[in-house]
Amino acid sequence: MTARRVRDSQTTMCQQMEPGDANPSGDVHGGTIMKMVDTAAGVTATRHCRGRVVTATLDSMSFLHPVHVGDLVTVRASVNDVGSTSMEVGVHIDTENLATGKRNHVASAYLIFVALDERGRPASVPPV
Repeated sequence: MTARRVRDSQTTMCQQMEPGDANPSGDVHGGTIMKMVDTAAGVTATRHCRGRVVTATLDSMSFLHPVHVGDLVTVRASVNDVGSTSMEVGVHIDTENLATGKRNHVASAYLIFVALDERGRPASVPPV
């Protein structure tokens, strides 16, 4: 298998938070952010192996700053390491208040994905 460059699978996703993403106080649900994290990491893992992947684990994720309705959330994901059938993807989450330009680091996370073949069994992953 040919090694893949990290930059070829990196993913950046941005989304402005809306009222449906939040509680009545205007604070965005942690699950909304976690879904964005899993999506960006999954796209990155799929790009790396060019095949089907599933999330195996997510390490702990501590929210360092609140996310509010109107904030632009940016999620950046990158393959950090690979095993024979799995990949570690690192994710960095930031917010930007579009009115003031203030940016905050919200959280970071590491996810492990397993590549699957057409029968749903673990498949080989290209090296980084």
